[in-house]
Amino acid sequence: MLELRVRGFGLTGGRRACALGSGLIEGLLNGWWGPAQAMLTVLAVLTGLSTVPVFASSAPPFNTALARIVSRTVPEGCAVSIQVMDLETGRVLMEKEPNLPLAPASAMKVVTSAAALDVLKPEFTFLTKVAVDGLRRGSVGTIYLQGHGDPYLVTEELFALTREVKDKGVMEVRGDIVVDDSYFVPSKPLDENEKLGVRSYHAPYSALSLNFNSLKILVQPGARPGLPASVTADPISEYAVIKADVKTVKGNRPAELEIAKGSSAEDREEIQVKGVVGVQAPVKGRYVNVSAPSLYVGTVFKEFLLREGIRVNGRVRHGAVPESAEPLVEFNSRPLGLIVYGLNKFSNNFMAEQICMAMGAAVHGAPGTREKGLAVIRKFLVDSGVEDGAFQLSEASGLSRNNKVTSAALVRVLRRAALDFTYGPEYMASFGIAGTDGTLKEKFTDTGVKRRIRAKTGTLRGVNALAGYGVSREGRMLVFAVIVNSLQKGAGFLDCAENIMRAVLDIPLGQR
Repeated sequence: MLELRVRGFGLTGGRRACALGSGLIEGLLNGWWGPAQAMLTVLAVLTGLSTVPVFASSAPPFNTALARIVSRTVPEGCAVSIQVMDLETGRVLMEKEPNLPLAPASAMKVVTSAAALDVLKPEFTFLTKVAVDGLRRGSVGTIYLQGHGDPYLVTEELFALTREVKDKGVMEVRGDIVVDDSYFVPSKPLDENEKLGVRSYHAPYSALSLNFNSLKILVQPGARPGLPASVTADPISEYAVIKADVKTVKGNRPAELEIAKGSSAEDREEIQVKGVVGVQAPVKGRYVNVSAPSLYVGTVFKEFLLREGIRVNGRVRHGAVPESAEPLVEFNSRPLGLIVYGLNKFSNNFMAEQICMAMGAAVHGAPGTREKGLAVIRKFLVDSGVEDGAFQLSEASGLSRNNKVTSAALVRVLRRAALDFTYGPEYMASFGIAGTDGTLKEKFTDTGVKRRIRAKTGTLRGVNALAGYGVSREGRMLVFAVIVNSLQKGAGFLDCAENIMRAVLDIPLGQR
């Protein structure tokens, strides 16, 4: 092996020495240059010619431009982790603290959704099962409704399931409706920023869920000022008791509501609604989470059975499906590829957590738990080439500030997914399109950048992130992740990551 030793060009001998060590020799060993060009370059370095360009060390080529962007975009007192890579070649074009773990907020869904599609596959469906006992001539003793974590079971789909029950010839339920949610261990969101309240994004997770475990409260003004407003729940069922004190006032004043929850004497959830609404105001809808998801599903199921003319003599209660029960209906959810589309486009926390627990149950056995699901996500990250120290997982949606991940880790996941034909198309299609839809509909709306980004946003107070794919001015496909965290408790800012990527896409990157 030929060893070149040049006076003044040791490994620590300055920029040109680094060029010789990490650029020239590596290029020769890997066949980047033809023999003639390689020899001329060696001779040029050896004789000190300055007219032949010499490559810098391993620093990405556009770091200086990125540094300028960050200095004028990011407020003081913030930590930043950024990496931008050429999707096709895997070459890092620019980066800043790419290995610094920061809270990603909802950009965590980049990892959760990729892991789910990789492990479960896009065609995976969630089953909701109906079983019965004592079946005779259209009459059943007990009817069992069993969930397996469907994160997108909504009113219309539960009604379709009910029609399938009717199509099986069931006309009467002599006993009870038993709801079985044992496939998951029920859990609640992890939110260190605020106390869990009535809002829909604080809905609990359950193997048997409906409408993202939320109930819509509708407020319609009275006919004239002074009359009480009409307050109803959608969907209608026996689940909740509405206690309303909403007054109709003059004008078109939008509904101003205070909503609280409690338990009624009949062990039903009580929802208390107070406030005012203008007589000319439109109908107001507010979503409230439910405390007992499976009972909520069961009561709406009962309501639908009654509407279909099926008599129900018993009540809704918890229980397990016995082995002796006879299967009646297996209702498949929409495919996971379509569910992930909704998850990322609209940043649905509930869906992310349900999918996480479903992964846990599929890989490590039922019942599904958050911990089992996070173990699956952790393995996916490691298998993607991400080191253990580059992330910390607390939950799957990004609501928790205890989640930590680096921009380099997100870029690895994004590139791996894009290059995997088995689920990459569904994955890439799930991100919001700049200025067009999802969480990016109101961002990047100007013609210069519109539709040039597909990405997942992440926002908490003091946290702003954006991770996904972009197209350079020259048409190069980029994969990127930008995470900005305030180091000052309580400090907030908006659109930092978006502004960084807007400026990055203006940089002329040239051809490969």
